[in-house]
Amino acid sequence: MAVTIDQVTALQFSATLLTLSQQKESKFASRVRQERVSSAEHAYFDTIDAYDAPSQKADRHGDTPLSEATFARRKVTPWTWEAGTLLDKYDMDRMLADPQGPVVQAHAMSLGRKKDDLIIAAMVGDATIGKNGGSTMPFEDESVSISGDAAGIKTVLGTAAVIGTIADIDLAKILMMTEIFNEQDVDPSIPKHWAVSPKDIADMLAIEQIGSADYNTVKAIQQGGVDTYAGFGFFWTNRLLQDSTGVAYRTLAWAQDGVILATIGDINTAITPRPDKRNYTQVYSNMDLGAVRMEGAKVHECLTKIAV
Repeated sequence: MAVTIDQVTALQFSATLLTLSQQKESKFASRVRQERVSSAEHAYFDTIDAYDAPSQKADRHGDTPLSEATFARRKVTPWTWEAGTLLDKYDMDRMLADPQGPVVQAHAMSLGRKKDDLIIAAMVGDATIGKNGGSTMPFEDESVSISGDAAGIKTVLGTAAVIGTIADIDLAKILMMTEIFNEQDVDPSIPKHWAVSPKDIADMLAIEQIGSADYNTVKAIQQGGVDTYAGFGFFWTNRLLQDSTGVAYRTLAWAQDGVILATIGDINTAITPRPDKRNYTQVYSNMDLGAVRMEGAKVHECLTKIAV
């Protein structure tokens, strides 16, 4: 006789949609300078360079010494980024879980990750410069980078970082990056950040001066991360760009006001019926923003080895 009792055993289903593993919010947006753009298609941000040293007064009733300031301008063009999901009533009537809330969250997380991609691209891409934004400034022409070699070699302006014999991040490279910012006279009061890969964090924790409680804070080590070291706030991301050969990550170190995120509208979501779609529910999210590297002296990269 066949056993059929397994055909009537209970099945339990959850009324909750669980979010799968993903980056839930922007990791870069809070670490750059944020500016609002109102009633404009493009946004321009002006800069003034350091003045020459003042001269000593050596006469009476002489002419006033004059020196010219160096002004410059950078352009940002915000673009709209959007996501939409149509929820069919037929499907919703047959589900235990209400998908509207999870879809809204998924849109927000997706747009947050897009912010990071835009900021990263602005950091290492061509910055639009000039009175009307008619020229560009390549990254390698104004930023100093550290090559991928074990010893680490600083580039000169006009040249990109080379891979060399690609090596892991190490203490020498971290201290070299500190030296680069100091040589550029970046004020130490400006927060500095360094975006690295998960492998870089593991490599840093293996460095005695960083991973040992004798040198660093116990709390950061217990949490499996590197909080602040050598003046940089370190954090890991899986969104870093790779070099053209795919063997090195382009880790990024910057001062907070060295990059601008210009926003017309931050993430906004609307849940509305669609009359043209049988009044089914539409979840629509968008944001309107752009980013630009404001100063090469405040944005630099260091090539590090990708895990194999």
